[in-house]
Amino acid sequence: MKLKEFFTPTLVYRMALGVSFVLVIGVAIVFHLQMSSLNTSVDLISESNKRQFELEKISSEIIQRENSLRSFIITKDSTFLENDLEIKRNIFKSLSSIKEQISENSNEVDAIETLTDLIQKRFANFDETLKLAETEDVNAKILNNKLVEGSAKTKVLREIIYSLINKEVNKLKIHNINHRYDIETSTITAFSLTIIVLVVLLFSLSKVNLDYQKAKKLNKELNFATQIADNAEKVAGISHWKINLKTGRYFYSDNFFRILGLEPISDNIEPDHFVKYIHPEDIDEIMKIHEESMKDLTPTSFIYRIIRPNGEIRYINSTGDFTNNAKGELVKIGVSNDITEEYTSKLALEEKNKSLIAINAELESFNQIVSHDLQEPLRKIQMFISRIQDTEWETISEKGKDYFGKIRISANRMQNLMMDLVNYSRTIKDNKVFVKTNLKEVLADVIQELSVNIEEKHAKVKVESLPKINIIQFQIHQLFVNLISNSLKYSKEDVAPLIKISTGKIEAEEKFRDIVLSDKKYHKIIVSDNGIGFKQEFSEKIFQLFKRLETEMDYAGTGLGLAICKKIIENHNGFIKADGIPGTGAIFTIYLPK
Repeated sequence: MKLKEFFTPTLVYRMALGVSFVLVIGVAIVFHLQMSSLNTSVDLISESNKRQFELEKISSEIIQRENSLRSFIITKDSTFLENDLEIKRNIFKSLSSIKEQISENSNEVDAIETLTDLIQKRFANFDETLKLAETEDVNAKILNNKLVEGSAKTKVLREIIYSLINKEVNKLKIHNINHRYDIETSTITAFSLTIIVLVVLLFSLSKVNLDYQKAKKLNKELNFATQIADNAEKVAGISHWKINLKTGRYFYSDNFFRILGLEPISDNIEPDHFVKYIHPEDIDEIMKIHEESMKDLTPTSFIYRIIRPNGEIRYINSTGDFTNNAKGELVKIGVSNDITEEYTSKLALEEKNKSLIAINAELESFNQIVSHDLQEPLRKIQMFISRIQDTEWETISEKGKDYFGKIRISANRMQNLMMDLVNYSRTIKDNKVFVKTNLKEVLADVIQELSVNIEEKHAKVKVESLPKINIIQFQIHQLFVNLISNSLKYSKEDVAPLIKISTGKIEAEEKFRDIVLSDKKYHKIIVSDNGIGFKQEFSEKIFQLFKRLETEMDYAGTGLGLAICKKIIENHNGFIKADGIPGTGAIFTIYLPK
């Protein structure tokens, strides 16, 4: 199958629409993934900001507590320590929140654990310092050392916290970059998705519009075709009908009514409506065939007569068979056509055929008489002529001998004529059985059959390469016998006959009358000689029955030989033509179908 035949417009539309839907789904999936990535980046940014805020809050709370402790030491005012427990809770709550967010990252968890441990140590330092500060006899040096130690721990804590904050800031930068990238790619994907959807929509709308226009055009063409079919039915005398076995509805074309001599009716008409128009002698058989067909679901084909309202009798040929319509319902569809002229012609032809059979029988009897009954008296005449020549020849006068010679020639000519008539009749009535045969083998038999004549004339028969071809063997044998005999008969007295039989190439635009010939369709066989030839104006005449170009005194013949050749070639659906030059020779060209 060719690709052009495979890729029909409908298939291309479906493939394009399928590819478009795949693209839409693919882009939609990508867009969904990008939106999920965008949401993830937003969550990461939010969590990073939150951790940064919690770390800053922890740093702030520790500094605040340190400041409250220093203020208490200076003022001994316990109000500075009122929020101490709340600050601790907030710090550990922040640490817990950070741990939950970074639970999947072991390095960060370790850092937070270290931070928690330092904070707890700082808180222990706070408690120790506070306890020293609350005693009545405060050792300033020890207290100062604790404060310095606490400040150092706070500094370490802040450095760790700021280190963690810087990490979150760096993460935030990366998250922001990823977030901007996700926004950009999501925008591009959303735009692409919108464009693709619009293209698919426009493509679908254009296809729908094309289908609509095509359906509209097909509807017009269908209406036009219906009109043409109706007119064609009128001209051809044909009508159609159908029966829906499920719904029981009947349909008849307009010309069905016209054939009956009625006006078309669009209503649902039952078959009983037409029964009255069927010829009384045919009605029982027709109804029986119809009922059995509807019961057994068998096809029907029959001829019956109708009587039109004006009394005219017409012959109708009706055929019907069962099939399923588009809905899967069983329907019987049929065609009825008026065959009155053809049927009456057929009846007349049958009568003529009977006459021809009788004539052929008479011709066969005539052929029998010619080939057998008339041959017998001729053989006796020739026998008695031979006996008279052997026993009484010396006693016959010269004038009698002259008359006697003419009698012998006429008897021989009559015998040849009867044999040629038999051969011609055989080319008409014999069965035409074609067998693939080597023409060279046929010619070998012909040359053997004519060997005596060839030797008497000192002739040469040159046979070149010949094809194998489907032929009626005995007829082609007779063809070459006649052609070679013709060349031997019409040879020059002082020149030995040279007969050539060969194949030739059909030239471009070579014709037989108006028929263009070619090597693809025909074999070209040429039979040529160096005999007396003939004038080209007689090239058609020599193939006619009993037509001779020379007088009987010079060349004996019946005028049937070439007519038999023409009939044989016609039996093979081929052509034969003759070309001659007086005093030079003749060429017979044969075209046989491949």
